[in-house]
Formats: sequence, C-alpha cells, structure tokens
Amino acid sequence: MYKVALFLVIAAATGCSGGTTKVSTKSAALEPGEVFWAKNQLAVQTAMPGAAQFQKFEIMALSNGDRVYCGEMNAVSRSGISEGFVPFYMRRSNGTVKAVNTSPDSAEFSAKKCADARGGALRINKV
Repeated sequence: MYKVALFLVIAAATGCSGGTTKVSTKSAALEPGEVFWAKNQLAVQTAMPGAAQFQKFEIMALSNGDRVYCGEMNAVSRSGISEGFVPFYMRRSNGTVKAVNTSPDSAEFSAKKCADARGGALRINKV
C-alpha cells in the first residue's frame, strides 16, 4: 500500500495527470459517517489498519465539490513498531479517493498541501 501512496506523490509532483487547477477551500463540518469512512480509507494504506491512530483530523470543502482530509496518523509496522504521528493528505471526489499520501516519505508534501488548503486555496490535479 505504501507503493500506491508513493506513486500518487510522484504523479502529483510530476504533473502526469494533465496539469493542475486552483480551487478555493473552506473548513467543513465533521460528519460522523464521513470521518469513519475517511479514517478507514487512510488506515487501509498501513500494514496494520486496526492499529492506526489519528490526531488533528480536519476536513475542508473545495469549490469544485471535492473534500480534503488532513491531520496526522500513527501507523504500526508489521513488526509492531509505531512510526509516530505523520502528516497525511487525502482528497476525494464523489466518494472516490483521488489522492492519498500517508507515508513518512510524503510527510512534507502532505503538510504543504494541508497548509495550502487551510490557507484558502489549493492546486489539484485536473483529473
């Protein structure tokens, strides 16, 4: 699953999806069903999904109708070692995950995307 996240980071960085577009963002209300869904989508990216922990979880609505999920996740490796809390970024469109970055290797990218979203504007892939 880490390879999927790394591929998405590389794809986003290289613009292989046909370019980007700028959208405005605003905080969104946390809906219990949505939070459960988002945390599950993020946890399945880890070696031990049931052990994933979250903090600083937030949701932002994009002007194109997408949703962005930001925060920090503590994943546990197959050997039971905690990775510590690492920034994550996930974007969904119509119930489909369009981008997900959860690994320590993409922590800087995730933190930047979330900071941009909190700032009111975000560049996303057009696809």
